[in-house]
Amino acid sequence: MPDTLFEVKDSIALITLNRAEKLNSVTLNQLEELVIKLNGFEQDDSVRAVLITATGRGFCTGADLSGGGGRHDVTTPMGMKLSAHVYGRICFTLATMEKPVIAAVNGIAAGSGCNLALSCDIIYAARSARFIQIFVKRGMCPDCGGTFFVPRLIGLAKAKELFFSGDSVDAQTALELGMINRVVDDDQLMNEALAYAGKLAQMPTRSIGMIKRLLNRSSDSDLLTQLDFEAAYQGLATSTSDMSEGWASFFEKREPRFQGK
Repeated sequence: MPDTLFEVKDSIALITLNRAEKLNSVTLNQLEELVIKLNGFEQDDSVRAVLITATGRGFCTGADLSGGGGRHDVTTPMGMKLSAHVYGRICFTLATMEKPVIAAVNGIAAGSGCNLALSCDIIYAARSARFIQIFVKRGMCPDCGGTFFVPRLIGLAKAKELFFSGDSVDAQTALELGMINRVVDDDQLMNEALAYAGKLAQMPTRSIGMIKRLLNRSSDSDLLTQLDFEAAYQGLATSTSDMSEGWASFFEKREPRFQGK
């Protein structure tokens, strides 16, 4: 079986990490394939939302330290740096692609796997899921955007606590901290995550993409700069078919029928 499964149905690209026997630890080859596929989904107008999940009891436990599909020199400074850049590319792709990305975290999300989930836009977690910034327990530094996403989600003080301790955080605590969006019963995770992905897949995709870009810029912008960005994107939105449909549906007093264009 492939290490990662890909399926497009009802305008949703479903990505399933498929190394259950390894708790879905990932190889560099697997991540490189994932980046290529995500770039393809971003350019595919038939895809209007992306959902990432995994098989078995682990969402993703980070790098496969047992070897295979990685650099032979990964324990050297340059080898580790180059490997970390691959993990950086996957989090950057997820965080910046102009389509909504939902993570359905079905189990343990540790190290890079935790940060892979946190780089998604919306995070649903099974009640049994756990989030672990495990790096310190391996004498390592965080990668895959962890030091970018975690402080922005939960604040600097709590981020330091999680990174310094490497302690496990259960799904309910992650929700209360603001790390994730929803906690659902394990047997309902995919039903609810797919339903939400389906809802977003019926929304104006270009609008969501521009909103995502604006929000990503917001924490690094002053007010005047952000207002300029908003004005520019509002202008771009007028060129979309979905804005025309949104206005028409308002005046005609009906529900809009967005096409994602």
